[in-house]
Amino acid sequence: MWLGYDAPQTTPGDLASGKSVMFTNDAEAGAPDYNAFMAGISATHEGGNPHVTAIGHSYGSLTVGLAAQEKGGIPGADDIILVGSPGTGADNAQDLNVGKDHVYVGAADNDIVTKLPNHAEASGMASGAVGGGSAGFVLGAGMAGPPGALFGGGVGALVGGIAGYNAQDAQTDPSEHWFGTDPASESFGATRFMVDDGATIIEDRGKMTAHSNYFNPDEDQESADNIAKIVAGKSEEIKLETPR
Repeated sequence: MWLGYDAPQTTPGDLASGKSVMFTNDAEAGAPDYNAFMAGISATHEGGNPHVTAIGHSYGSLTVGLAAQEKGGIPGADDIILVGSPGTGADNAQDLNVGKDHVYVGAADNDIVTKLPNHAEASGMASGAVGGGSAGFVLGAGMAGPPGALFGGGVGALVGGIAGYNAQDAQTDPSEHWFGTDPASESFGATRFMVDDGATIIEDRGKMTAHSNYFNPDEDQESADNIAKIVAGKSEEIKLETPR
């Protein structure tokens, strides 16, 4: 396991500095260091030709994806596994320099990180929410004073955000997510393996457990087994899932 960089967070300070999970800064900084680490493992290995798998989870999949797109790819890597990925910065699995048939993806249906909107959709949501919220605030204030303004502003922001998202969604590629093409999509071209759907954010009260269970056999035996088989060089034994 490589922990050679500071994984970004979502604090106000991180957002203000451009070093949050919404930006590529930390992944871009970490990619060459990750490759240097992998090169060191290859250089110090004695005897035989080991089967090496690079694994990236969540924002780490962006770091691994950017590392794989550097010249020569990830040193020594035979396969790449991406789980809970918001995107890799690549348009296609072939861009990751191990061959698209050696790129594997696990994406739980209820893992919202794997379904983040693309930049156009997010911009539409923000613009719609601001416009709808302002209109609702004014209308609500005129009809029922301060309580009406608060209620109208909230409803207007919600409706406006949804409308803005839908307007942009209709004009963009459905496989495009925050950090590029959805790795679980058919257009990306990777092999998607079966994982448990996980709980919805409503069912687990916002804990997002569907995003964190990929490696936990107690919670997602299917995913853990498939990952283990790929790492062991037995990818022909994994259970497949239809791409999105």
